[in-house]
Amino acid sequence: MKVYLKTMLLMLFVILQDTVAQDTKHLLNKKEKNAVVSAIKTHIEESYIDLDLSKKMIIELDKNLKSNKYEKITSPVEFSKTVTEDLQSISKDLHLKVRFEPERIAQEKLIVSEEKQLEMEKRTAMQMAEINYGFTEVKILDGNIGYLNLSQFTDIKYAEETATATMNFLSNTNAIIIDLRSNGGGVPSMMQLLSSYFLDKTPVLLSDFYERKTNTKTQMYSFENVNGKRSTNKPLYILTSKNTFSAAEAFTYTLKHLDKAIVIGEITKGGANRTKRINLNDEFTISLSYIQSIHPVTKTNWEGKGVEPNIKTNEKDAFIYAYIDAIKKTFNRNKNTILNKIGYGFFKDKLIDNAIAVFQENAKLFPNDSNSWDSLGEAYFANQDKVNALKSYKKALELDSSSESAKAMIQKLEVMK
Repeated sequence: MKVYLKTMLLMLFVILQDTVAQDTKHLLNKKEKNAVVSAIKTHIEESYIDLDLSKKMIIELDKNLKSNKYEKITSPVEFSKTVTEDLQSISKDLHLKVRFEPERIAQEKLIVSEEKQLEMEKRTAMQMAEINYGFTEVKILDGNIGYLNLSQFTDIKYAEETATATMNFLSNTNAIIIDLRSNGGGVPSMMQLLSSYFLDKTPVLLSDFYERKTNTKTQMYSFENVNGKRSTNKPLYILTSKNTFSAAEAFTYTLKHLDKAIVIGEITKGGANRTKRINLNDEFTISLSYIQSIHPVTKTNWEGKGVEPNIKTNEKDAFIYAYIDAIKKTFNRNKNTILNKIGYGFFKDKLIDNAIAVFQENAKLFPNDSNSWDSLGEAYFANQDKVNALKSYKKALELDSSSESAKAMIQKLEVMK
């Protein structure tokens, strides 16, 4: 893993160095900047999904040209960044970006042989495999709760086998938690496949799509056939953060509004519409939102607003909220015992805040169980919260006057006062 990270950092460094080198070699003049802005205006007027916003962005660009805002900018990278900020200030569209990337454009224009294309395809597949197609971590938690940390939505042409294996591995759990807190998106096909595992065999409409330029509508349905078991009748939790974006938001929003998932965490980033990258000239590109996503239930999407969680909490606490709720809803025998075990698992891993949260819930659910209060006292003490530790141990002793551990800790804490 360390070798992989070093390699990725080295590649990033080389790319940055190359970009800086290109940037310093080429200083933009007024004519070139005007040509780029003119091309941007043409494309957003023609293809941008929201016509009213495209008109407002054009007015903003014209105003900036007239005021000579871009006059002193000679760096292509700085110019791209500034124009992107100007466009986003009007559209609030985080997909909408202008980039300086002459190398990429030149590569695209090369006539590539069939053999070379196959080689590139293999290389892409290998790169995807090295990160396990975004399936970062899959495990069964205590209490038979499935957990998947998914870092990106990879094209199923590469990742279908891994996705299938993952969903089958999780199929016998009582509930599933899918962690998208660090997921920046990807492609719709994976969103379509994973959604299908939580829906019945009869295809369900996941989204309508509208393209303004062609005035056409298309639709995306769940798959009628998936390999292995579906998980249609078990609780599904999706964890989000302010960094959850694009296809990750589509998956979250779709299943939330089909009443198939409980979303826990932060409001997501807010990128709903499908984009394409267009060459403005031989050096600059623009990522343009050209197809609007429309959910069949809400008749709208999360563009610029983000996906609203069912349970709002900070990114850090989202997992423990989901885990506790899953246990409460699905584990019916000896619930206090399993919660105590889970709490001590976190305690052992030095995740004291998680341990306290679990022990607190256990004491709340089983207020007459001395052991639950004793465990909570131990966690508070480890967290150096002597006041709450003492209260918890006193409660444990009140419920079980023979508890030697509670007696010993009360004596110790009272001496420490």
